[in-house]
Amino acid sequence: MRTIEDIVVLGSGNWGLALATLFARRTPVRVWTIDQAMANEINAQRDKPGVFFSYPLPDRVTVDPKYATKLDENRTLIILAVPSSQVESVARELSGHVTAPLIVTVSKGFDLKRQCTMSALIASELPEASVVVLTGPTIANEVAEGQPTRAVLASQDLTALALVKEALKNDVISFEVSRDPKHHEVLAALKGLVAIAVGMADGAGLGANTQGVIMTEGLRELVTVGSFFGVPEHVAYGVSGCGDLITTCTSKDSRNRRLGSYLAQGLTLEQALAEVRMTVEGVAMSQTIETLWSLDVSIPLIHMVHAILRGRRCDVRQELTELIHAL
Repeated sequence: MRTIEDIVVLGSGNWGLALATLFARRTPVRVWTIDQAMANEINAQRDKPGVFFSYPLPDRVTVDPKYATKLDENRTLIILAVPSSQVESVARELSGHVTAPLIVTVSKGFDLKRQCTMSALIASELPEASVVVLTGPTIANEVAEGQPTRAVLASQDLTALALVKEALKNDVISFEVSRDPKHHEVLAALKGLVAIAVGMADGAGLGANTQGVIMTEGLRELVTVGSFFGVPEHVAYGVSGCGDLITTCTSKDSRNRRLGSYLAQGLTLEQALAEVRMTVEGVAMSQTIETLWSLDVSIPLIHMVHAILRGRRCDVRQELTELIHAL
């Protein structure tokens, strides 16, 4: 019988460190980094362990290079906190060490090559794993500060869902549960595109009125695209859809919003990504969703964002103004 005695967080970015800080209040947590040099760097500055993460790591959090310590799949909960572009390789590497682990994925992205969500991608590399999705309005720094929020835990495996909900119980994130992880993952991947548009408006000097209209249209397109993928409307209006969308659009810590702002200020996509200095999941997702435009799915905002990301349009303020008048 499986029992959770410790947690391994694979990934030492903002979100991985925030979750480690939170869950270490009840359970010992090991953060696994890409190599010894990264582990040494974090351990040397535990009071402020990251460029964008300035919260001290608790004593119950240890930091080691990946697989430097024992991994017991019957007693360890694994949290995959890496960018979506790395999930496939990390899951494949993990399959050489465990057979049927309990995994929580917190990566909000979509695999373009296989056209699937992160939980499906993990399952393809680890078919016997029990995979649970954690998603919702969860800005890392706010979680680390202890500001309350709500998120979704989703899995088709009821036993895994119950086990994870109990193991991750805390006083910052309250969880609701779902049996349809794909629905919530699709919404999580989409919201970044709307946040890029809001960031563009901000960077172009357009205020709250414009940004409010963009978020309203963005929500409509979120519901529309979600429906195309079979996501019920009530799910799109829940915390993993509307809640995460609003958070990502309004938070100054949002990578997608910051990227949009830099683009509106005249930076190229490559320059803007370099300024953000973190993975921006919305960029990759735009290519997948752009296909829907050719299928006559009504997504003018997302279509515009994609065109700007690909360098086909350059006057962001004019594009936004024309879009709003055309809605």
